[in-house]
Amino acid sequence: MLKGSPRRHLRPIVLAFLVLVSGAGLARGADTGATIYSTDFSSNPDWVTNNPYTNHWDDVTGMFHYELRDSTNTFVYKRVPYNSGSFEISYDLFPLRTEYQSSFRFGLGNRDMYINQGTTIFSEFENGPYGDIMWLRVIDQQNQRREVSSYSQSYGGPSVRFADGIPYHVVIGYDQEHRTAGIAISFLSNGSSLWGYTLSSVSNLGYMDRLYMSTIGDFENPNTVAEGNIDNVSMQLAAPPAPTTESPTATSLTTTLTGGETPVGTTTRPPTSPPTATTPENTPIPSLLAILAAGIGVFLLLARKR
Repeated sequence: MLKGSPRRHLRPIVLAFLVLVSGAGLARGADTGATIYSTDFSSNPDWVTNNPYTNHWDDVTGMFHYELRDSTNTFVYKRVPYNSGSFEISYDLFPLRTEYQSSFRFGLGNRDMYINQGTTIFSEFENGPYGDIMWLRVIDQQNQRREVSSYSQSYGGPSVRFADGIPYHVVIGYDQEHRTAGIAISFLSNGSSLWGYTLSSVSNLGYMDRLYMSTIGDFENPNTVAEGNIDNVSMQLAAPPAPTTESPTATSLTTTLTGGETPVGTTTRPPTSPPTATTPENTPIPSLLAILAAGIGVFLLLARKR
C-alpha cells in the first residue's frame, strides 16, 4: 500500500493490473495447447490392466510399475478424450530390466492395443539383435507402417542405445497438418538430448482413444521380461517435434507394409549428425512485458489523479 493513500483509492489500480495479468496468462495458455490428460502418480491413476499383479500403481515410489512378458497378451491403458488432430505425449521412463528379446512400448492406440496393426503410434525401448535401441512406430488404418530406430542403418546416424538403470524423458508427437510424427528422448537427470527423429508422410491415422502399454501380438520370447517404472505422463493437443532444417538430404526409409517390405517416401536428415526432434518453445515474454508496461502506466495515471 502507498503511504498516505486510503485503501479504496488503490482498488481501481489493483483491478486494472489484475485484468492485464489475467489476459497475459490466458494468452500463454492458448499458445501451449490444451492438456487432455496428466498424472504424476501421486495418487492411484486407475489405469486398466489384465495383469495387475505385475503391472500396477506403486504407492511407495509414486510411479506406475510395469513388468511385460511376451506371449502373455498383457495390456495396460487409460482412456483419453482424443478424437483427431495434432498431439504431443510425454513421460518419464525408468527402465530397470530389459532382457534380450524384450521390449517396453508406450503410446496412443485404439481398443485393440495390437502392436502390429493400426491404428497406433508408440515409442519402444527394445533389447534385440542390434542392442538396446529405441524406436518410433506408426501404423495407419491400412496397416501401413512408418518406423525408425536409433540403429545406424535405420536412420543414417551413429547407433544410439539406452541403458537400464538410467531414467529418460520421452516426447512423441503427431502433426496432422504437416503429416509428420516425431520422437525426442533426453536424459532425465540433466535434460541433455540422447536421440530424436521425425518421420514424414504420416497420414490416414484412424480412431485412437487410449494411452497404453501392450504385448498383444508380440510372441518373440515368452521367457524374457521388460521391467521398470513410468512417471509424469501427459498428453497435449499440440504440435509434435519439428523436422530438422539444417542442410537436409533425402534418405529412403524401408517401411513395412502388409505383404512385405517396400521403400516408402523419404525422411530428411542432416548429413553429419543425427537429427534431434525438438518442440518449439512458447516465448510470450515480449508480449508480457508490454502488458506489464501498460499496467504500470495505468497505475501512475490513476495515482496522479489522486
